[in-house]
Amino acid sequence: MARYIIPSVTISAIYGVYKSYWPDKNDKKKILSVEDAVKLLNVNANTSEALRYIQHTESKEFLKTLNPAAVALLARSGSELCMKIPIKSCVDQKLDVSEALSKFNLGDKWNSSIEWINRVACPEEDLSCSDEWLVRLPSQIERLRRMLQLLFLTTEKNFDVSAIDVDVIPFLFNVYAEFYRSNVDIAVLAMKILSNIVGADEKYAKSMLDSEWLPLISTMVMNGKSLMERLLSHKVCQNALSSLKSIDYRLPSDVYEMHLPDEEPEFDIVLIHGLRGSVAYTWRQKDSDENLLSTCWPKDWLPLDIKRPFRIIGLEYPSYIFHFTGTQQSLQSRSERFKEQLEIAGIGKRPVLFICHSMGGLLAKKLLVDSPNLLKSTIGVLFIATPHKGSPVANWGYSVFQPTEDVVMLSESNATNKKLNDDFSAVSKDIPVIVSMVETLESNIIANAKSIVVPNKSAVFEQGAVYHIADVHLNLCKPTRDSASYGVIINFLLDCFREHDKHPKA
Repeated sequence: MARYIIPSVTISAIYGVYKSYWPDKNDKKKILSVEDAVKLLNVNANTSEALRYIQHTESKEFLKTLNPAAVALLARSGSELCMKIPIKSCVDQKLDVSEALSKFNLGDKWNSSIEWINRVACPEEDLSCSDEWLVRLPSQIERLRRMLQLLFLTTEKNFDVSAIDVDVIPFLFNVYAEFYRSNVDIAVLAMKILSNIVGADEKYAKSMLDSEWLPLISTMVMNGKSLMERLLSHKVCQNALSSLKSIDYRLPSDVYEMHLPDEEPEFDIVLIHGLRGSVAYTWRQKDSDENLLSTCWPKDWLPLDIKRPFRIIGLEYPSYIFHFTGTQQSLQSRSERFKEQLEIAGIGKRPVLFICHSMGGLLAKKLLVDSPNLLKSTIGVLFIATPHKGSPVANWGYSVFQPTEDVVMLSESNATNKKLNDDFSAVSKDIPVIVSMVETLESNIIANAKSIVVPNKSAVFEQGAVYHIADVHLNLCKPTRDSASYGVIINFLLDCFREHDKHPKA
């Protein structure tokens, strides 16, 4: 494959080529009646046209004829019609957390945790008290958070649905309603559990769609106060549709659908953030006092700028610099986790493209090395400042603090990263389009110290085109719409689409 080094000043000149590359297609049959629209919604067919039709229908009597899957489709679209569907109240003026949690029969570990949050500490002078009861008790909110985390972990994978009563649906609503202003983390955790629960069995999905969650979720899909609320609301709807057998995939706990086209997608674009990044932060502009919910370019721009149906998936994983807090994960454990989750989300059924920032590129390489089927479906990888040969900044951090395994792997002499690069090089020839984006401006590291985080010799992969961008490390994945880096992204996608059209891979 030809190799090009292209300075950023030339990129804007080729940025507009995509504008008229593919015409819109609209060969759907015209809907002639409300009955036609309802039938289509009830079987999840031509839903965008059906939704547009019923939005302008004066009488709302047809709402009674919608099945649960059709209601989920309404919610996923953010339709105000969800406000007119009769629902059951979830409100519990006196939220008794212990009583609610005790209804879930999740085994000895769960029951002992319930006992722990309810216990009363012994006074030090009580000599009959065992040591474990002398510890300082957490606050009531911290107890709730820990139990919700345990419930989240329990519902991440297959669980015994008979062990969790459908009362979990109003319980989670009450948790969200109580904390969405005062403790956003707990409110978001309640929504994450809800997305897991409704995807596990149709009884939870139907209960959610029959409750106060329905108008709330439908509102947050479009108007959530944070990007995470919007992504989670969409995920709740999709997982409900999955358990209702209306779609053939589910979104696991670490996988988010950032964009879903009206028609069947031709491609899946997978975004993987880097160290200390997140699906709700890495791919958008920084917030400010004037703009509290900034633009997320994969969600807000790409679907408008490229007229081709594609789905955009964002992966989320915890990563830390120092060994102070948080669960530590190795690259291998992440690869194994996402290999399973991507398969559940339907990744691999159609051509796949990866867009990766920094350490996210290493995870993509590991996934492709470990997953032959995923490699076979992959038509392109865009590495944005990926440290293929480590980072001098990681060397500095390693010498000063106690780093995590992530930082250790990013050191320039790390044997695991070197082996990964060798392993990926051996299979990369099977990927038609590989592009490297390189930072050229120094980043603020600590105090007055500045440095290129991932220098040219590490950021340039041995195959494919290379683009040098005049920006700092963190901003390469936060482009403006007319920036050089966004132009690289657009042209990478167009190159992948053209390559696939010439040589279909999946």
